[in-house]
Amino acid sequence: MRKFIAINLLLITFIYADSSSLKIAPAFSLYDIKGNVIVLDSLVKKGPVVMSFWALWCKMCIKELDALKPYFPEIESLGVNILAISQDKAKAKESVRSFVSGKKWPYKVVLDPDNKLRKLYNVQVMPTLFIVNEKKEIIYTHQGYKPGDEKKLMEKIRSLKKAP
Repeated sequence: MRKFIAINLLLITFIYADSSSLKIAPAFSLYDIKGNVIVLDSLVKKGPVVMSFWALWCKMCIKELDALKPYFPEIESLGVNILAISQDKAKAKESVRSFVSGKKWPYKVVLDPDNKLRKLYNVQVMPTLFIVNEKKEIIYTHQGYKPGDEKKLMEKIRSLKKAP
């Protein structure tokens, strides 16, 4: 039993370390829920990008995105984009669109129905959030969500504007 627990702890450590080992954000283009193409290279030219991997089935993902909503005007005023990356399958596109509309999320919401971006970024835990700066460097990674995490994220976002 101890051996089993130790192996699982090592596996969990490996999984958690995996997504944080990326230093440069891999380029991508995905369709948003309105049918527009969203390209990472274009977004980072405008400023840092917060990327949140989420899905309809993930209650903590939804709580995280709901918790960020009141901060959106400040985030936007700081020149930061939020990109919510749905991991739901293609057949759920209309459900995602309807859900986002009902939530009135002001974020760009893109669809990753084949989980290609999730694999590219080595996302193993939902939600996973990245901050990518203008040089496409991944400067912050956070896995999971608990109430209060949004305040830590806001501290990080605010610190971006203080950095030289």
